[in-house]
Amino acid sequence: MLREMVSRLVVVEGNSPTGILTKKDLVRDLASYKMRNRELDSIMVLEIMRTPVKVIQESASVEDAAKAMVKANIRGLPVVNSGGSLVGIITKTDITSYYLQTQKGAHTVREIARKIDQTPVVKRTHSFYRVVDMMEEYSADRVIVEEGGRPVGIITETDLSFLRPYRGSEPFIKGTAMKSEEPWPTRLYQLPTAESLMTVEPITVEADQDAAEAARALLENGIGGMPVVNKEYELVGMITKFDFVKAIAREGSA
Repeated sequence: MLREMVSRLVVVEGNSPTGILTKKDLVRDLASYKMRNRELDSIMVLEIMRTPVKVIQESASVEDAAKAMVKANIRGLPVVNSGGSLVGIITKTDITSYYLQTQKGAHTVREIARKIDQTPVVKRTHSFYRVVDMMEEYSADRVIVEEGGRPVGIITETDLSFLRPYRGSEPFIKGTAMKSEEPWPTRLYQLPTAESLMTVEPITVEADQDAAEAARALLENGIGGMPVVNKEYELVGMITKFDFVKAIAREGSA
C-alpha cells in the first residue's frame, strides 16, 4: 500500500476476488488489544480482510458504481467480467476524476462537503486512540486537528496504518522547556499524540469555491480530503473524495 500509494488491495484466489484489505482495516485491527499483542509478521491477510467482497460488472455505469459504493459505505469496488474474473478496480479517486471532468460549476464546496458537526476533529494533545475512535465514529479516513477554531493539521489512515503505540506505565514523563528565557515545566507524552502524527499546515479549500476545483486540488496533490474553511480561515467542515462519490450517486438518481 505504501509503495504503490493505494488504500486498498484486492485479495484473489486464482482470478476471482475473495476479499478486500483496506488501510482502515489495518488501523482498526492493529489498534485492537488482541492484535497489539501479536507480532506483525504473524498476522495473516485472511484475518483482517473483508469478505465476502462486493464487486461490480465492467459493463456497469459510473453512476451505478457510485450508488453501490454509497449504499455499502465502501471506497472501492473490484471490477469483474461476465465470468467473475478480476479485470480492475474503481475507487473514490476514479470517481473524483470523473466528477472533475463532468461537473464543473455544478456545486459549491459547501453543497457537497461534510458540515462541521459531521467532521471528526481533535486537539493537538489527544492520543492516538482518540484519533482512531474518531475515525470509527465518523466513518472517516482522516481527522482534522484544530486550535482556536482553525485547522492546524490533518491525520490520515496512512499516518496510522502501521503505527503501534508505545505502551508505557505512564502516559507522559516530566521535563522542562525554555519559555521566555526561563525554565518551564512540561510534559513529554509517551503515547503518540495528534500533534506528533499530524501533517501540519494542511491544504484547505473555501466553502464558496467551485467543488470541481476542490476535486482538482485533491487529485493534483494526491490527497483524499482536506479541511473546508470560511473567508476568516475558520474550520467549517471537511471535503473528501467520497463526497464526490455521493454527489455522482445523487446525479445518477436525478
